[in-house]
Amino acid sequence: MQLQNKTALITGASSGIGKETALLFAKEGALVVLTARNIDKLKEVENEIKNNNGKAESYSMDITDRNQVYTVISQVIKDNGRIDILVNSAGIVKWSSIEDTSYEDFDEQVKFNLTGSFNTIKETAPIMIKQKSGNIVNIITSTVKKTKSGRVAYAASKYGQAGLSNAVHEDLKDKGISVVAVYPSKTNTPIHDPYMSKDDPQREKMLKPEKVAEVVLEAALIPTEKDVKELVVNP
Repeated sequence: MQLQNKTALITGASSGIGKETALLFAKEGALVVLTARNIDKLKEVENEIKNNNGKAESYSMDITDRNQVYTVISQVIKDNGRIDILVNSAGIVKWSSIEDTSYEDFDEQVKFNLTGSFNTIKETAPIMIKQKSGNIVNIITSTVKKTKSGRVAYAASKYGQAGLSNAVHEDLKDKGISVVAVYPSKTNTPIHDPYMSKDDPQREKMLKPEKVAEVVLEAALIPTEKDVKELVVNP
């Protein structure tokens, strides 16, 4: 129960890495605040946690909508008094080359993957500064470490998110707040469903989201004095 009496807010908690992180954090004793756009899927995760004697609450929250982010985080503080951990897991992807990437697709991925993370950190950081403690974990991607072709908008948005994480790490490390970027290799989550079937043999070679969740937990437990900026997850 490494997260006993902790409140953890997780974005993208309805599926994939976010969901598995929520389930693991709940097993470790945290009150898990589940956020995503699909409230029905969140409720399924919430019920799974509660059926296993965990603590969870769900909020429909679009991380690109700053009013929603402000409203949800304000409500969490009103109800629970604090946020000890923020996990930015929400992300979208539309893989395409520079020739095929539309302006709309580029803007959408930057808005969601980069600006969305900024929005949640912007609202959560003052709370953690006031507490003089907190852990922020930003789930990036191995694409940032080795970019392949056909990743223009996704890579640009994720490089931006990595830069954001590194900069916020420097801003907050002397204020009692740890900020760690987690870089998983390709992970078997629903984000790949538009590009390959669920029984594609290639998916068996991918990381399991449960494995990534274990590293996210490790990142969320790193004390600020360790000054750790990133963890890389390979198969």
